[in-house]
Amino acid sequence: MDLRSFARRLAGLGAVPPPPHVFALDEREVAYARIAPIAGGGHELRELRRLELPAGSFAPGLLGGPLREPAAFSERLAALLGGLSSTVDQASLVLPDNWLRVTFVEVGDLPRALEAQEEVVRWKAKRLLPFRVEDLRLAWSEVPALPQQAEPRRLLVAFGLESFLAGLEEAFAGRGVWLGRITAETLALLPAISPVLAAVPLGGLANVHEAGYTLLFTRHGQPVLHRFRALEPGLGEAQRASTVARDLRLTRAFVAEQLPEQTLGRMVLAAPSQLAARWQGWLAEGLGRAGEPLETLHLPLTAAERVTWAEVAPLLGAAREEVA
Repeated sequence: MDLRSFARRLAGLGAVPPPPHVFALDEREVAYARIAPIAGGGHELRELRRLELPAGSFAPGLLGGPLREPAAFSERLAALLGGLSSTVDQASLVLPDNWLRVTFVEVGDLPRALEAQEEVVRWKAKRLLPFRVEDLRLAWSEVPALPQQAEPRRLLVAFGLESFLAGLEEAFAGRGVWLGRITAETLALLPAISPVLAAVPLGGLANVHEAGYTLLFTRHGQPVLHRFRALEPGLGEAQRASTVARDLRLTRAFVAEQLPEQTLGRMVLAAPSQLAARWQGWLAEGLGRAGEPLETLHLPLTAAERVTWAEVAPLLGAAREEVA
């Protein structure tokens, strides 16, 4: 796969309608959804399947670890594909936010050649990221500039571990599936709820799990600030509440500094049901606006089976994005 194709895939850029097939993968399971557009601009969930993975399928790593047994994973993938109602040859893949991270860089005018652009972005990323940039895949897309930034242009840069992503691509390709787009969960959520956040000058999305959370802020639906925070396992409730409260206060101050004339208009909360009420209180206190749970929003998706928005919204978002 050439650099231009990958860069556009990872950043969700391109002009080709996406295939209706979407996979989501984490250390516990691999999920599949077939989501197709319907008349009127909405989408329909036509199939949803999940398959549990054996414990320890992935080695630990800050950006995801390699498959311990690629052959065993391939067999599980074959079992999932074999039970589907349609053949899958092209698909999008949604990964956890800790496997595919996001940062922002400020740049001046970029050269036209993509290879030369990559040199600029890599040089900038070396000064920001606590990882060996030589080991990473990078993809970037331009986003709205902030009022106080030093350079005239601002890029959202997605990055993942090259060896890890290549191993996943190889595993899917071995079963006849070309991954046309790879994205992180929170970035995938954004196009699913874009009608909600596009209507406000400053909006927010909190994507919450037991192990951590991501805060994404938007200007008229376009991402401008992003914060991923992992929580230490085994934190007590009081420690967890204190950690989150402190982080939200710092985040609120940072947003106010970067966007001084903007007030947070809406905040969407994607969280498991057992965490939703707790996080609504934390967001109200820390950011000044309680999150609106995904379940209360009208998403452009119809489903024949009972599903929760939290489990299918990232898949919907990936299915709504075009690919290169």
